[in-house]
Amino acid sequence: MVFDTLLSPYVAIGTIFATFVCFRFFQPFGGRNAIPWAKTSIPFLGGAVEYGTDPVKFLVEQRKKVGDVFRVNLIVMKVTFVLGAKWNRWLLKEAKEEEVSFWEAIVSMHCGLINTSFYHPGWLDRSMKALSGGMNRPARVDKYSEGFIQVASDVFSKWERQPSVPLFVSGSDLLLRANMTALYGPRFVDRYATELIPIVRSFERAFVQPLTRVLPLWATPSGRELLRAYRRLKQVIEAEVNMRMKDLDHWKKEGDDYMTYLLTMDDKAEDFFDCYGEHLMILISASHVNTAGTFSWTLIHLLRNPDMLAEFEEEIKANPRVNGSYPIKNMPFSEACMRETGRLYTNLMMMRYIPQDVTTPEGIIIPKGWVAGSPIATQQDPELYDQPEKWDPRRFLPNASTSSYSSKFRNNEFVQFGYGKHACLGEKITHALLRASLWPELIDNYHVELVDGVVDGEGIDGVGVKPNYRENMGTPFGVREVNIKITKRAIRLSDQNA
Repeated sequence: MVFDTLLSPYVAIGTIFATFVCFRFFQPFGGRNAIPWAKTSIPFLGGAVEYGTDPVKFLVEQRKKVGDVFRVNLIVMKVTFVLGAKWNRWLLKEAKEEEVSFWEAIVSMHCGLINTSFYHPGWLDRSMKALSGGMNRPARVDKYSEGFIQVASDVFSKWERQPSVPLFVSGSDLLLRANMTALYGPRFVDRYATELIPIVRSFERAFVQPLTRVLPLWATPSGRELLRAYRRLKQVIEAEVNMRMKDLDHWKKEGDDYMTYLLTMDDKAEDFFDCYGEHLMILISASHVNTAGTFSWTLIHLLRNPDMLAEFEEEIKANPRVNGSYPIKNMPFSEACMRETGRLYTNLMMMRYIPQDVTTPEGIIIPKGWVAGSPIATQQDPELYDQPEKWDPRRFLPNASTSSYSSKFRNNEFVQFGYGKHACLGEKITHALLRASLWPELIDNYHVELVDGVVDGEGIDGVGVKPNYRENMGTPFGVREVNIKITKRAIRLSDQNA
């Protein structure tokens, strides 16, 4: 009797919670919305279960079953997916920001952590101007490439001394160190990189956990992990900003990094002090979530395809480093490799938020809430890509007869870096990072071999390991680690023609 008395409040609370969940998530999928729901074998939870098991397969199969536009109940959110080239164009170019908002999606996805800068008068315009000038000007990109090469040289010399290197984690460390150098400068990296690199990965890992989205951050281990990571990253970055603000004339002369550019691009730096921490913290994660996986998956695919690795090596051999970076304009195969890895692994969802129902030009009503494109699902279409399951960079070479990058981009069939007004401002620096720096610096100077972690026939095109979409933002890592060994070449590839 005493036990029953003690238990009854918890039963009541549980009943109320269950009723709320049923009302919130399991309400009937009918009514005025004509958009079909995903067809799954499990009632109510089917979309979340099947999407969580293999999201790429789920989206591709649903597109075959119900068409290019459908809704999915992912428990933590209901999402309207719009797939295919026509809908890429609508979502990324035709839809107005006030109707289909990129910025509201960014704020909402960050669980209430990111809000100060987005609502500061004039900040969005200033930040876009800073990104355009600070990330895209050729002189700045060239300067960043020099820094990337130096970081790569130092890191690869450490890899050489190890019996084997865990590629996904070590590649992530390398990319974070390189990106931090461009964003915050080498002195910042010397002081903080060892501490902050695992914190950034902790932030990203906690960010994608479902419970982080449905419960207060303090109520779950992943939510508390997210809060700790966010607070420490912001604390360190804001302390650095505060230090530089005290002597901007000095930093304008000495600093080549993006933070310094942001603070010295005009005479209004003090007006936006409260915005810098959030902005600079978002950028380190944004610059890492896709580049780290792309770096590693491309290497694994090259190592599993010796003929393509030989083609990559010949391209490097013919294009030695000039003024601190490799001349990527003369290296179409490296570009094709990056595009092909992006086609198969990146941008599972491009999220936007609709503040009220929107009617598309086709007369389809997209309901208030989340809407998402999926470049991966589009780029798995066999009508657009011959043998879409294969990793085949040659399809993106300039002389490709059917699937060249220029035609796919022009027709909205390849949107790895976004499109139109939502084009990624980091595309140029990504090319500088991977194609002009890290890949060629590694392959030019070292033999690379797989040690373990791959299983014949497993993964995309039998590369040896499946991608794990459950633990990473952006491009996934593998379901297990893949280890490599690097050995110094007696003569650099690019010196062999001398």
